[in-house]
Amino acid sequence: MAERKSEDCLYLNVWAPENAKDLPVMVWIHGGAFTGGSGMQTSYDGANLAQHGAVVVSINYRLGIFGFFAHPELAAESPHQASGNQGIEDQIAALQWVRDNIAAFGGDPQRVTIMGNSAGGESVNLLMASPVAKGLFHRGIAQSGNYAMPIDPSEDAMFSRTGAEARAVTYTQAAGATHVSDLRRMSVEALHAVPWYTVPSVDGYVLREDLTSLYAGRRYNDVPLLVGWAADEGKDLAPELLKTSDFTAANYNALVTQLLGHAPSDALLAAYPAGTDADARASINRLTNDWWGWRMWYWADLQAQQDGSDAYIYLFAHMPAQETPCNYGCGIGHGADVQYIFDNLDGSKRAWTANDRKLASQLADTWVRFATTGSPNGPDLPAWPAFDGTANTLYIVRTDDDPPAPPLPDFRLFRPSPAQK
Repeated sequence: MAERKSEDCLYLNVWAPENAKDLPVMVWIHGGAFTGGSGMQTSYDGANLAQHGAVVVSINYRLGIFGFFAHPELAAESPHQASGNQGIEDQIAALQWVRDNIAAFGGDPQRVTIMGNSAGGESVNLLMASPVAKGLFHRGIAQSGNYAMPIDPSEDAMFSRTGAEARAVTYTQAAGATHVSDLRRMSVEALHAVPWYTVPSVDGYVLREDLTSLYAGRRYNDVPLLVGWAADEGKDLAPELLKTSDFTAANYNALVTQLLGHAPSDALLAAYPAGTDADARASINRLTNDWWGWRMWYWADLQAQQDGSDAYIYLFAHMPAQETPCNYGCGIGHGADVQYIFDNLDGSKRAWTANDRKLASQLADTWVRFATTGSPNGPDLPAWPAFDGTANTLYIVRTDDDPPAPPLPDFRLFRPSPAQK
């Protein structure tokens, strides 16, 4: 008999080296678009990473309708008069557990690093923005994820409390219910049968404003930040973000407008041409990748312009050994760097090279070094300058066998950086 589904998921996993004492703590937040994924995935096994000198924790949190449902009736029940970010509150509860208990596993509760990929990286963004999470972590690492909160007020419509609550009311009606109490009597399977658009929201409690305003007012959680993205993840992300794979010249402008949230400039269309259907597909993939990278760049630049903790930024440009067949994350795709960070190459059956293994060990050491000191620099590690808003301080992750990294796009096509405003 199939196991009954429920929202009971608040478990975590801990890995520590033998005789660990006062080691930095690395808390991994899994991805999955806030609708799927698990801290139990084999690629997130923390045993190897822990051997590089850290206590590693992976957590779970409520997803989908259970984690990000912003109904007015739920807000009325809340002591904070807010709802919609239950999944992020679960992450905060996990960090509180780490603060109170990690010393028993050999971890230092004063050196906690939050880290994640995709929605996990977006969660890092939200936690750095949330006053509720203040003091619970001391470094942040976000890999390919900064799309869960508005960059600035122009993006507020998608993330606003008003919009989130309106979507929840529409969902309730579509489910044939009138009140939240009616939804609570439904099975998980019945709730999942009704389409639901999952996105965190500016609820007034966990998240109170957009990223640009937070940094301008110095209301973010000021800790050292390390962010980056992969060189070819647009081909994975474009169908997900645009909800279609119909990338033709005829619908190109509409798709670009949907992706950016505003009509594209003539300069952007010239840089990403779509004269033919083949051009349109290639440009959509490249544009999505570059736009995703720009969001990481913009966040790092916001931090770099402040007189506070350093930011570091990387581009993962190493071509991993490939699976055959490969359906997702192929090439240097979305999440290609995760197995290297965890030093978990043996978790998949690929023809790994000596350079792959050397890079995995080096990146695990680098991430642990950042968790230890707030800087990725250390003995026998590549020099990695703090980000200053220029390409000169972008760390290119590659091996000697890799071709040169692709040139950086002109990020001004998306929006001026903080330094250019």
